[in-house]
Amino acid sequence: MRQARRSTPRRVLPRAVAAAAAGARARAPAPAPRGYEAELAGACRRGEFGLVYQPICSMRDAAAPAFEALLRWQHPVLGAVAPEHFIATAERNGLILDIGDWVFRAAADECRRLRRATGLPVRIAVNVSALQLASRAALRLWLQHLDDIGLPAEALTLEITERVMSERPQDMFEHLRQLSEAGFGISLDDFGTGYSNLAMLGHAPLDLLKLDGSLTRCLPDSPRHRAIARAVVALAHQLGIQVVAEGVEQPAQARASSELGCDFAQGYWYGRPMSGAQVERQLSQAVA
Repeated sequence: MRQARRSTPRRVLPRAVAAAAAGARARAPAPAPRGYEAELAGACRRGEFGLVYQPICSMRDAAAPAFEALLRWQHPVLGAVAPEHFIATAERNGLILDIGDWVFRAAADECRRLRRATGLPVRIAVNVSALQLASRAALRLWLQHLDDIGLPAEALTLEITERVMSERPQDMFEHLRQLSEAGFGISLDDFGTGYSNLAMLGHAPLDLLKLDGSLTRCLPDSPRHRAIARAVVALAHQLGIQVVAEGVEQPAQARASSELGCDFAQGYWYGRPMSGAQVERQLSQAVA
């Protein structure tokens, strides 16, 4: 395993990503209102969904600028509503397929636009649900859309959670293999909050593993958590998987994540979610 630099990782970021991390201090999204299911069904049709983008920053080298696309529901009364307040409902009633398809297409379109506007090989990560992975038509439609807009699949990373991986794992592994063979990056999100099944790391075609923020937050003060994180990072690297430290909000957490060998970091210390226009402006200023 390569030795991490001991300075605060913010200093070793590529200029483009560091600049993108500096802007956009939006207020926290609101919870969904009661009885919102009927409103949710028409939200996509009414154009109430939008995406914001949070930087995923390299802790080691001048990697291509990367961002995670985060869904927001712009409710006409409450304003921005975070997905944790409505995604479970969308999964139960099947709306997640339409919402997920919209998210994929919107993120792909924005990635292509940012690449053309800045000349940088921008990458965007998109969250994917179990229902989307189980849909045989999804891969075909996604690849067709990418072909239509002229964006390589390598520009996108598909993020799944441990819960998704635990649902009919053999089927999930096969779906993920097809996506990986098509060129998509595959990322396991929120590792450490669910089953943390280490065996599945040997079966799934993963490119990235994201340590959950509940673990990252404890790294500066807890030798036990550092030992756990160090073991997970070492195992991931032996399997050819890179590691992202999520939820990094303080310099001590950034230093600890770097010292333990994490390859990337994400969190408010590096940048809050921002609009596509803000991403373009910050990246363009950095390369000017």
